[in-house]
Amino acid sequence: MRPAPSFALLYACACLTALAWSVRADAAGIDCAKSKSKNEKAICADPVLSGRDGELAQAYRAALKASQYGGELKKDQLAWLKERDRCDGQVPCLRRAYVERLTELKPGAISGKFDWNGDWTRVDGSSSLSLKAAGKDKFEMELQASNGANTGLLSGRARASGANEMVYKGSDANAKCELTFHRFHRQIQIEQQHTGNDCGAGLGVHFSGRYLPGLGEAVATTQWNLVDLGVVLKPENDERLRKLLGDDYAALVERLDVIDTRADQEGLNATVTNGYVRGLANAMRALLMQTADGKFWVAIRADNKQDKPELRYYSNDPAWAAKLPTTIDSWSDGYQEHVPVRLMSAGGRMLSQP
Repeated sequence: MRPAPSFALLYACACLTALAWSVRADAAGIDCAKSKSKNEKAICADPVLSGRDGELAQAYRAALKASQYGGELKKDQLAWLKERDRCDGQVPCLRRAYVERLTELKPGAISGKFDWNGDWTRVDGSSSLSLKAAGKDKFEMELQASNGANTGLLSGRARASGANEMVYKGSDANAKCELTFHRFHRQIQIEQQHTGNDCGAGLGVHFSGRYLPGLGEAVATTQWNLVDLGVVLKPENDERLRKLLGDDYAALVERLDVIDTRADQEGLNATVTNGYVRGLANAMRALLMQTADGKFWVAIRADNKQDKPELRYYSNDPAWAAKLPTTIDSWSDGYQEHVPVRLMSAGGRMLSQP
């Protein structure tokens, strides 16, 4: 199943051969004066989405020129637009969809002639596929995927069904596993009919998704940041957070693998996001509190230079640099793991010892 996408580039035009936009790099591809749907209104109201829409308009036009499968690319774009509607105006969903679609439209993912043989990387970078011809209409297949700390490895033989489809049916321990490979212009879409467990994968691991030609090192797969994830809405606030956290910004993004929202117990008018890495919820977790005007309170559970666990706490609010909000304190206690707290905004001073 494709990731839920968003893009109003072709929304007002049912016939994809009649593309005629006036697009600037910083402008939405849609006519915001005529926006009607929830997605269109969300795109036009959000400067990040509006800019992404302009980028995507240009990327799509360039992809049409570069692709040897222009007609198929147009059909793929129209199918993607239908998926976009599932975002239902939700900014995080729309932002993630934009970044993924921009990755799918990179020159390296579009140019060239399709061949099942070779190495492939899923657009999110968390799964790889290898296919090697093994006789008429047969291919040796190896799939590797991960989700947090959980992994999956699946190998076997897939059989082509015509020029544009291939099927894998498992055996023995993976007898319930079935995968369908669809060719979409220069890319492969995998549909997994059963659970990850049926295909020998860990909890939350799946092989479905869009695969781009090439190994991960060579393919420009998605590199998430908190703006693209929709966790931080304003780019200027994201810059404040990067400055505050330094190298720990990447650690925070990594720990927002699975997220939910919590209550602001301190009454700071903050949005509270809890995150953790699937399969490592206790060891790799974080809590982000933020206000619309760019105040942050962040707790990151990680290991120090001596490989000892600690909770690193940051805040750009001077009143809170040396003390934990109740929201973070109770969140930490909820894991029943008493680790020392390092006050990063107060010179790295230790608040407590285990």
